[in-house]
Amino acid sequence: MKHTFITAEGRERTINIPDEILTQGRKERLSVKETIERYLSDEGYVVDPIVEALTAKAKANGVNNAGRVQGEKKKRKAPVRKPDETKRALIQALFEFVKAYAGTDNVEVTNIERMIAFSIGEDKYEITLSKKRKPKN
Repeated sequence: MKHTFITAEGRERTINIPDEILTQGRKERLSVKETIERYLSDEGYVVDPIVEALTAKAKANGVNNAGRVQGEKKKRKAPVRKPDETKRALIQALFEFVKAYAGTDNVEVTNIERMIAFSIGEDKYEITLSKKRKPKN
């Protein structure tokens, strides 16, 4: 269906509205006029001041990522880990034990809650401590 309307600049414009749009409007129990107005608004041919005001308000409030620049990702916060004093104590005890062992060189704690690295002769070793989660019932 061809429809002629006046643009915001005051010029006359004729567009072709697909029959599927009109059929969809009938299914939604809209009048032909309402269907055409919705199509013109959806396709950007006319600007509804109420919709513009609500969109600006949503962008200002950041609703549904409306204020975010297209393609910009939301920054993720780094996780905050609680110190595990039991693991730290175990690593410290293992460190003291390995350091006292005859023949070990370069004994160092590489992660205070997880790993000790050392060497015996030309061989390099790591001890990694991992805490298992409680089983879910």
